[in-house]
Amino acid sequence: MYGKRIRSNQGAGGYYLCKSCNNLTGSYYGESYKKFAYMGMMAVTNRIWASKVIAFEYAIQPLNILKQVLSMFMSIDTSDQLLNLERLSKFLLDKDSQALPENIRVFVYHTATKQVRNGWGMARTEKGFHTLGEITYPPFGLVYALDSEPTRNDFFEISGFKNYVFNQTVQARLTIPFLTPKTYIPGLYT
Repeated sequence: MYGKRIRSNQGAGGYYLCKSCNNLTGSYYGESYKKFAYMGMMAVTNRIWASKVIAFEYAIQPLNILKQVLSMFMSIDTSDQLLNLERLSKFLLDKDSQALPENIRVFVYHTATKQVRNGWGMARTEKGFHTLGEITYPPFGLVYALDSEPTRNDFFEISGFKNYVFNQTVQARLTIPFLTPKTYIPGLYT
């Protein structure tokens, strides 16, 4: 993996993974995330609209999903904060690795917003300072917190997905909050 600054009129606006790394992570983990997103869209579509959380039965490959989410963040990381994070590249490129660096935590929430968020930054809340990244595209909002707590306590944390093995499928009832981003700035919701 390496940082390569090429402007693009397609995708998220640039190429930050080398072609072979992008193809490798996509072939290992992409289909698992696609199925997770499909089930997530079913959950959002069939939810009770007054509910602030959605409990739904998922058949998922947890480690694959976690690694695809982090690969997506690496693909838009213009800051190189993830690229330079010790051991993260090895975790992503070795499909059998379960060694997620301890200073990064990953979260998910449900959303139906059409407002796309792809970014990283720092936020200050009543909980303190936060270094985070966020990708929002229905049915999920994906958040990472680096060397800090998340901005909210009600995110559903998927960092523990590292404890599964590659391609292991599990049936799980996940209770994931439903949030609507307030602005394009990561970390703010209505």
